[in-house]
Amino acid sequence: MARTPVLPSSERRSARHVSREARASFALAGAALFWSGNFIAGRALRNDIDPITLNLLRWALCLAIFLPWVGPKAWRCRSIVVREWRLLLGLGITGIAAFQTLVYLALASTTAINALLILSLAPAAILIGASLTGRRRPSRMQWAGTLVSLAGACILVARGNPALLLNLSPARGDLWMIVAVVLWAAYSLLLRRRPADLPQDVALAASIVPAVALMLALSATVNHAPVLPTPPLVGALIYVAIFASLFAFLLWSYGVSTIGPERAGQYVHLMPVFGTLLAIEVLGERLALAQVLGALVVLAGIALVQRRSARPDADPPEERATRRII
Repeated sequence: MARTPVLPSSERRSARHVSREARASFALAGAALFWSGNFIAGRALRNDIDPITLNLLRWALCLAIFLPWVGPKAWRCRSIVVREWRLLLGLGITGIAAFQTLVYLALASTTAINALLILSLAPAAILIGASLTGRRRPSRMQWAGTLVSLAGACILVARGNPALLLNLSPARGDLWMIVAVVLWAAYSLLLRRRPADLPQDVALAASIVPAVALMLALSATVNHAPVLPTPPLVGALIYVAIFASLFAFLLWSYGVSTIGPERAGQYVHLMPVFGTLLAIEVLGERLALAQVLGALVVLAGIALVQRRSARPDADPPEERATRRII
């Protein structure tokens, strides 16, 4: 009877490492896809609901759906949640309450092209943040890949016409998007600080709670126009609560925990790619050759950033411990 060949331990570790990184790549791409739909929904609803109410309803609904599932687990981890309350508060303020509200606020007064172009600065902002905080020194390859992906995003949103980028007129929403990019970089870097004994789903639920409380307090100080629960509005709320919030944030958290915020941030550049595909499918727009070229350039930039040592134990022990997923 033939014996099944046994791989050396180093090869088994390498195979597990590649498989883990492949899962992280799919998770980050899925998050970018769901968030691309969020941009379309936010732009479509700009005249139906104000940004604060939209974000509040989005996350309140997400928490109501999520809590029965994660509540018992969160209760068992309550001592860890209390211990990490500063981290969870920071995650809730930056990535949930402030970033998402500012995105909706920006989409009310700027074009989707402007918003996507400014959002493409997020990977560079994450690299700069990582360098300033001393958590990790980005490599030359990471900087090069970021610039290549940014160029691809510019080709995408400009449809290959540089004059379109030159003729973009700054709007108030563009300033909101710039602030949002800084907050997203802070959120992604904070995610890396999640300890291994705090499960990512518990961390998400625990960070939603202070974010919703903050938005409730803010909403009480602002005058709102009445919101009519039309079928398109209800459908959009269900989408952003389940797919663009619950699923996307869990996927993003998993990806960041696995490969780090510097490399994970590059997947934001996929949003113009997915945004173009969704516009073709949902809005009936035509695919241009420049958009195909831009998408390929984005993917090339991401591939450059993902290049790293093939050894699964290339990172120091504290980095590997941080990346461990519960």
